[in-house]
Amino acid sequence: MRLILLLLLALLCSRVPAQKVLLFEKLTDSKSDRMYEGDPLRFKLKGDNFWQEGYIREMRPDIQALVINDRFVMLDEIAVVHRGGTIATKLGIGLMTFGAGWSVFAALGYSTDKDPTTSYSVDDALVTTVSATVGYALYRILGTRKFRTGKYKRLRVVDLSF
Repeated sequence: MRLILLLLLALLCSRVPAQKVLLFEKLTDSKSDRMYEGDPLRFKLKGDNFWQEGYIREMRPDIQALVINDRFVMLDEIAVVHRGGTIATKLGIGLMTFGAGWSVFAALGYSTDKDPTTSYSVDDALVTTVSATVGYALYRILGTRKFRTGKYKRLRVVDLSF
């Protein structure tokens, strides 16, 4: 009796719905990044200058399309996918925060110590300016990972059911 129940349970567990995957493929790389249904996706369509985002509700491997925000988005129409931040994002924000903190503490120290020989100097302003500028440049130039589709990169929906 237990064997029959165990067999019935094993058969019921094997009837799982198909798993569909969005692959980010590069021609020169054997590994590819993956996204699944329910993951958030931020992308630009070809010819658009603005980002769209939403959760992947459904993947359609038969027509190579995604259902996002209750509309079909064909994979051929996607030009750029935002893949998240990099270490440069954190470094840039850290440098901008350091520059602002340096300036605030230097100005606060000058206003509260009552010592006429200390002042908010050009060096303090220079440290603030250089730190904030380098941090902003890191954040803007190297701060995001983007997957641009084209000749050697493509998006593909694959059904992994057997």
